[in-house]
Amino acid sequence: MSPVIDTLIFSFLTLFGGTTLESRVASARDGDLQAREDLIRDYTPFILKTASSAARRYLVTGRDEEISVALSAFNEAISAYASLRPGFLAFAATVIRRRLIDFYRREKRRDEVPFSALSDDEETDELPSSVEASRMYANTDWSQILERRDDIERWKEILGGFRLTLKDVVRSTPKHVDARDRAIRTAVLVASDPALRSKLVEQKKLPIDDLVRALPGEVASRKTLERQRCYITAIAVILTHDLSSLKEFLNLGR
Repeated sequence: MSPVIDTLIFSFLTLFGGTTLESRVASARDGDLQAREDLIRDYTPFILKTASSAARRYLVTGRDEEISVALSAFNEAISAYASLRPGFLAFAATVIRRRLIDFYRREKRRDEVPFSALSDDEETDELPSSVEASRMYANTDWSQILERRDDIERWKEILGGFRLTLKDVVRSTPKHVDARDRAIRTAVLVASDPALRSKLVEQKKLPIDDLVRALPGEVASRKTLERQRCYITAIAVILTHDLSSLKEFLNLGR
């Protein structure tokens, strides 16, 4: 399935909303408790995704102790990162993996440690410096990033015509994978059906009445469609306006 979209949107807001992630980290590191709390809240999806990837299983809040370990590791990374250059998320991911390995070792569950998920240069107990983390971006395809930035700005502009913001999309993102799958399939239907697509583009709103008639069962529930309206609209806009870099990045080319 596609990456966790709410995580990406928070990253988009940070990168292109006028305040860099690294400057937010610096504020938190320098004692701004609200900035620290905001970072942990905003990047909780990233933390959960990184921890689940390291654990090679889906982690559940309130059940898996690894989540507490990962949240604590992210907080530690905020305090340790000492650069304004891009690289904090790479650094934080490394810290999270390190602390999970420590956790598994303490729990004497070595067989569960996903060492194969770590690259060779990550098999020491030393954390990379913030400068080393920045160097991880040396070979980044910046032309692709610039294209994505332009598509994001275009996406935000089009959503504005629907009186939506990216924060609206974040708030309406379905929490469960199966619900996101159904919402994305609905967006694909809107983008691929000429009549539905025309109503979306011309009327600047999701054609919910038509979807209720076109879709079967639970998917067609007016209550569900209303609840997911912002999310479905945002995905349909990406598909309808062929924002190719976002389609590829969010794995929507299906």
